[in-house]
Amino acid sequence: MRTQSKVPVIGALLTNSSSRHSHCGEKCLRKLMGKPVLSYVIERASPQVTALILNANGDPTRFHNINVPIVPDAIEEHRGALAGILTGMEWAREHNPKCEWLATFSTDSPFIPQDLVKHLLDEIQAQGADMGFVSCGGKPHPEYGLWPIELAEDLRYALMEENIKRIDMWTRLYNTITVEYEADPIDRFSNTNFIDGIVNIERSAALH
Repeated sequence: MRTQSKVPVIGALLTNSSSRHSHCGEKCLRKLMGKPVLSYVIERASPQVTALILNANGDPTRFHNINVPIVPDAIEEHRGALAGILTGMEWAREHNPKCEWLATFSTDSPFIPQDLVKHLLDEIQAQGADMGFVSCGGKPHPEYGLWPIELAEDLRYALMEENIKRIDMWTRLYNTITVEYEADPIDRFSNTNFIDGIVNIERSAALH
């Protein structure tokens, strides 16, 4: 089901930010019921946005079955979610200059809400905020956010000149909102460290 906002939104899958601390390989490529976790993320994220890219460094052939553009970090010396946000912003400005928003998703949470982007945009507009990201059960998940593309130059400056490395260090400069989701029955933004429990709940829910 397509839940895309009427406002054009570019989506960026932040592979680098979600896998950089993993000691067990790239978590988004782990198999879940026969498919890579990343496939589930794409299935849920793609209908919500105008176009979708995968922010990933290294050998792109490991994603040979993934049918979205693969875009490495815009700034090589920086890693993590902020670099991925900047990469998505600058890609959007080049390929869809009329687009105003970038939505970001981690790549290791296979059951994200299918109306996430619309929910974020509705809340940002209703509250007159500059940007917003997700919290679930009181736990922040800033890698799931909606960011104004017009701030691309400001973000590049923050990364390059001010050495800002974390999302919260950057967002505190703006009017930012947190969109809260309930963690019942599950935290849909949990990563694959908790995949067994998530799968059991999903299978149980499918029977009712």
